[in-house]
Amino acid sequence: MIDCAVVGAGPAGLAASLALAGCEIDHVVLERDRVAATWRDQRWDSFRVNTAGWMNAILGGPGRHAYATGREVIQRLGQLAAGGPVREGVRVTRLAPAGDGWAMATDDGQVRARTVVVATGDQNLPRVLPLARRLPDRVAQLHAADYRNPGRLPPGGVLVVGSAQSGCQIAEDLLAGGRRVVLATSAVGRVPFRHRGRETVDWLVEAGFMDQRPGDLPDPSVMGHPMPIIAPGRGLSLPALARAGATLTGRPLAVDGERVAFDDSLAANVAAGDAFAARARAMVDEIIRRRGLDAPAAELDEHDIPVRLDPPAALDLRAEEIASVVWCTGFTGDFSWLDPALVDAGGQPRRTEAAAPAPGLWYLGLRWLRRRCSSILFGFPGDAALVAGAVRAHLGG
Repeated sequence: MIDCAVVGAGPAGLAASLALAGCEIDHVVLERDRVAATWRDQRWDSFRVNTAGWMNAILGGPGRHAYATGREVIQRLGQLAAGGPVREGVRVTRLAPAGDGWAMATDDGQVRARTVVVATGDQNLPRVLPLARRLPDRVAQLHAADYRNPGRLPPGGVLVVGSAQSGCQIAEDLLAGGRRVVLATSAVGRVPFRHRGRETVDWLVEAGFMDQRPGDLPDPSVMGHPMPIIAPGRGLSLPALARAGATLTGRPLAVDGERVAFDDSLAANVAAGDAFAARARAMVDEIIRRRGLDAPAAELDEHDIPVRLDPPAALDLRAEEIASVVWCTGFTGDFSWLDPALVDAGGQPRRTEAAAPAPGLWYLGLRWLRRRCSSILFGFPGDAALVAGAVRAHLGG
């Protein structure tokens, strides 16, 4: 029986492996596919990490203010895994308590471990709206996970549904590729790229924004919101996309043949982005005031310039020559392989922060696991260190 098994060899799982090795804990990392599989299979060609190099210590390589490409992330994660205890092509099909440890059924036989760290994440299973089933067969449909570049889509316009990180960046990529884009928006915050002489994210990290815990939030529903838009090395907003040529609409409500109807939420969605940007700036201003810093005045930001909103209530896909729909509607996680006692009614892991209710089981890489940053590269090493310490304590080390 091995001391610890880590399930998943993405960045969270590899962060766990590094932390366990640092604690001299014998372990194995089980990966159903290849190392960094979702980074290989669910990123578009022009993808870049939207946090600067200094926030992604696990990757090394890129400089302080560089934004790693998807290929660079894959390369770095492969280097981290090389020579380590990673077993690729081993899918865990069942995890359940067994005596004083855990039993994992895999497609390569059973694995027994005293402790387990589940690091598969909860953002790897694409979600698509039920409306997708009502679209005409002639319209190509794909999820953001399957989008690669404009050239792989049929000729014609593209309806992008969802305006969080993926939706806005894919819309931007399509516009750069000369495509006509209709963007069905949603209410998502945005972070200004710069404020008072520095990148806003730099300030926010200092303000403790990334370390916010669920109990710190005045409104717990925030945990269900998409991460605010932080573009790699630049600002990004709905008004900017409109000025670049995208047609903005509200959310899709219904599909009737070639006709897609939208709600009237566009103005509220733009306002939601602006409101979050204002709150982010206010946090920065408060840091500067509290510390008595001599920071420059706020810069003019093109993303704050209002745009004329005249959204269509409906769209005739054929008449508007829309040939493709890209569903940027998010992801969930597949935890059907966990023992039923380990998941709640919604199929998500039952836990207190990183710890499962059953002894010897922890999670990594989940949204709001411990902090706001728990599901991004910036947060993995800190969470992994705490979990490795808990594993060592459980094992009596």
